[in-house]
Amino acid sequence: MRVLYISQSKLENSVNSVYIKGLEKNDVEIIKFHSSQKGIRQYIDMLVFLNKKRHGIDVVMVGYDSPGFVIVSALVLGKKVVYNALCSVYERLIVSRNLASRFSVKAFGYWLLDFFAVHSADLVMLETNNQIDYIKKLFFVSDKKLVRAWTGVDEDKFYYNPIVKKNDVFTVVFRGALMPEAGADVVVRAAKILENQSIKFIMVSNGGELKKITDLIEELKPKNLKFITDFLSQEDLLLLVQQLHISLGQLSDHDRLKRTIPHKAYESLAMKLPYLTASNPGILELLTPDETCLTCNSADAESLAEKILWAKNHPQEIEMIVENGYQLYQTKLKSDILARELLDRIAKI
Repeated sequence: MRVLYISQSKLENSVNSVYIKGLEKNDVEIIKFHSSQKGIRQYIDMLVFLNKKRHGIDVVMVGYDSPGFVIVSALVLGKKVVYNALCSVYERLIVSRNLASRFSVKAFGYWLLDFFAVHSADLVMLETNNQIDYIKKLFFVSDKKLVRAWTGVDEDKFYYNPIVKKNDVFTVVFRGALMPEAGADVVVRAAKILENQSIKFIMVSNGGELKKITDLIEELKPKNLKFITDFLSQEDLLLLVQQLHISLGQLSDHDRLKRTIPHKAYESLAMKLPYLTASNPGILELLTPDETCLTCNSADAESLAEKILWAKNHPQEIEMIVENGYQLYQTKLKSDILARELLDRIAKI
C-alpha cells in the first residue's frame, strides 16, 4: 500500500509521527508533504505536490489540525481520505483556548471549516469515544465514518530508561501548556498543602495562564515548588522527568476533559511513570483507576495532595500500577499496533 500523508501541522508532531512511523513498520510506503508556507501559498504548494504524486496512491492521510487540506484533497484526488483529526479545530481554539466567543463570527468560521472537513473525509480519527459523540452532534455527521484512534507516543522521543536513578526526595512533576483545562492552580495549592511532607513539586509549564499561575505562586509561596518556564530540550526533559516519582495529568473540571486524553498520559506510560489525573471521562476510556493510573477529584487540591501522599507511602502498590500501565502501552499502544488497527479500519471503507 502507498499512503500520501499531507499536513498543515509539522510531521514531527506526535499526532502525525506516531502513525507515520507505525504505518512504515507495517510495510506501508509513505509519501510525505508539509509546507512551511502560510495562507494560500501552502495550498498552492500542496496542489503542485499532489499533481506530481497522485498516481499510484491508495489512500490520502491528512494530518492533525489540517481541515483545509482534507477538503481540497477530497475535491481534487478522488482517493480515500483519512483525517487524523484528534479533535476539531473549533474545540481546540474556541472551547479550550477561548480564542473567541462561541457565538462570534470567528468561531462560526472554525466550525464551518471543521464541518466541511469531517463531511469530506471517508474516515475521521478521534481521540476518544466521547469525542466521537461530541463531533457527531456538533457537525451532524454519521458515526460510521468516525473511529477512535489512540494518539500513542513517539517512541524515539519518550521511552523508559532503566539507568536513570530517581531523586532521593519524592518528587512530583506537572508539565504542559497552561490552559484552562490543565488545572495548574490545583498543583500549586496541593504543593502548599504538602510543603512540610518531604515532597517536592516541579512544574515545567508556560502558556496562556502564565500570569495567573505566577501570581498564585507569589501569593502562596510554596517552598517545595520549582517552576520552570524555560524551554527544555527533548533530552533534558526526558532526563528530568524520569528522575521523578509521579507524573500529573489534567486536573481541572473543564468540559473538554470529558473528551480528551493529553499526550503526557501516553508519554508517562511509555516512561514507566505512575500517572495521577483528575477522574474525568476522557482519560478513563484509556486508563483504569488503581490499576493503570491514580485519580483524584477534579479541581480539588486537597484530594490531589491526599493521593500524592498516599502514593509516597505505598511504593509497592505504585509499582504494580506502573507495571500494569507499561504493559498496556506495550500490548496496545505501540505505534505499529495502532497503525495495524487503522489499516484494518481503512480496509472496510
